[in-house]
Amino acid sequence: MRFGEVMEDVIYRMREAVYAVVLDENKNIAVMVQNGKGFLPGGGIETGEDHVVCLKRECIEETGFTFQMEQFVGNAKQYFKTRQGEYLMNDGYFYTGSFGEYANDPLDQDHELVWMSIDQAEELLFHTSHVWAVKKELGLD
Repeated sequence: MRFGEVMEDVIYRMREAVYAVVLDENKNIAVMVQNGKGFLPGGGIETGEDHVVCLKRECIEETGFTFQMEQFVGNAKQYFKTRQGEYLMNDGYFYTGSFGEYANDPLDQDHELVWMSIDQAEELLFHTSHVWAVKKELGLD
């Protein structure tokens, strides 16, 4: 899948990332809220990391909770321009899973974990690829 506008004559920096689609018993979605924008828990893969290691690290950094990966949802490329003016192609891999025990206080103090309905998430999620992954997991795509 591909999301966002691909502009001609623009060089996009590729960023490989992994994200968690975590639902509670009421099908509310775990969303990280940062500066008024929503994102699924996760982020960029560091050198030498595989998807499992990266997603577990990102979840602890952002939420403080351990993460148990369950299954692959899909891959989507999101083209966008950052606030700093850089053009990115975020190559996102989405996985379902659940949070485990609380490991430590989140390192990313500007991120807040908020549980929300699909309608709320659709309004707040910054990337359409994140909305796509959640809807796919919920069988709404």
